[in-house]
Amino acid sequence: MNQEYWTLPVDCPTDCKWGERMKPIGIYLHFPFCKRKCSYCDFNSYSGLEELMDEYTKALIRQMETAEAGLAVRSLFFGGGTPSLLPPDRLIEVLEAADRRFKLLPETEITLEANPATVTAEALKRLRNAGFNRLSIGLQTSQDRLLEAIGRIHRWSDFTDIFHGAREAGFTIIGIDLIFGLPGQTTADWQETLAAVTALEPEHLSAYGLQLEEGTPLWEWVEKGQVRLPAEEETLAMMERAMKFLPEAGYEHYEISNYAKPGYASRHNLGYWLGEDYLGFGAGATSTFKGKRWTHLEDPAEYIRRVGAGLSTVAEEERLDETTRAEERLLLGLRLRSGVGLSEFKERYGPDLARSLHGPLEYLIGNGWLEMKEGRLRLTDKGVMISNTVIAKLLSEI
Repeated sequence: MNQEYWTLPVDCPTDCKWGERMKPIGIYLHFPFCKRKCSYCDFNSYSGLEELMDEYTKALIRQMETAEAGLAVRSLFFGGGTPSLLPPDRLIEVLEAADRRFKLLPETEITLEANPATVTAEALKRLRNAGFNRLSIGLQTSQDRLLEAIGRIHRWSDFTDIFHGAREAGFTIIGIDLIFGLPGQTTADWQETLAAVTALEPEHLSAYGLQLEEGTPLWEWVEKGQVRLPAEEETLAMMERAMKFLPEAGYEHYEISNYAKPGYASRHNLGYWLGEDYLGFGAGATSTFKGKRWTHLEDPAEYIRRVGAGLSTVAEEERLDETTRAEERLLLGLRLRSGVGLSEFKERYGPDLARSLHGPLEYLIGNGWLEMKEGRLRLTDKGVMISNTVIAKLLSEI
């Protein structure tokens, strides 16, 4: 099979057509367990529930067995939470169940998210031999004082040990997640992190700006004045630093927060940004498939109970109308640095929707936040800095 079909080029247009070969879908498997929840985290994850892991694994497999059989899979993503907190036997059991129910191909990207303090080199060898071929390590920052401040359970030395252990285990595709804008973090700290990480030559890097989520411990500390975040100007300077430094280090900036060496963009996440179908299994996981979207209930114990009783675990469900699809095409497509093809957008969603964008486009292009190049609408570097505002302006006109 043509490898280029599976390894999308970084400049693949948002509206690229893969024809009949695009039938393979993405599958997301959620593991809501953490050894300790980080102070900034708003994901569906819980600490202290390790006793549920075996039963949860069984429920997850049972739920997969109710899905449409034989679907070809382009990517399989074990996310969380902290999937690496589970014993390798349980993760391999889930992978084998997915392989039985669906059609995993030789080219299927199989990703495991890992916390450096919850996986060993020996476990990584077993997982690589079982078929996992991509590792996503949550580092966040290289300074131990900052890791401690945000509640991470690992240190820089834990990360480097696992990174080298993953290489020795045979992982040739490793991604590293980083966060800027952390409490107490300076631009010099961020530069130091970028330099230290790129020296290891991972294939992929994610550089996310800290999102302060209401209800998290960090949000409460900031509200009470107990913790101060970097000023907006310094956070923007960190973002600019990444946008300049990482391409110079050989990483293509293919999405607002993501950088990859050529050929190593995340196939799974590209599926989201390109608006392709995917199935999600597990507590809190979402699916978008055949014009519908649904999300499973979040509580792990209740999820296990309902699956065991043969009851529905769906908490929310909706049909996706054309307006919603158009909004999402812009929202997700503009996250890619290649942008959105307007002729394809007009063809897919009609001239009225395209015409309604004329006014805001004129304004946003005039201010240098968007640009038209070869028929594609995309964010400029300046626009990336305020991407949420730019995209919100467009969506408000649909």
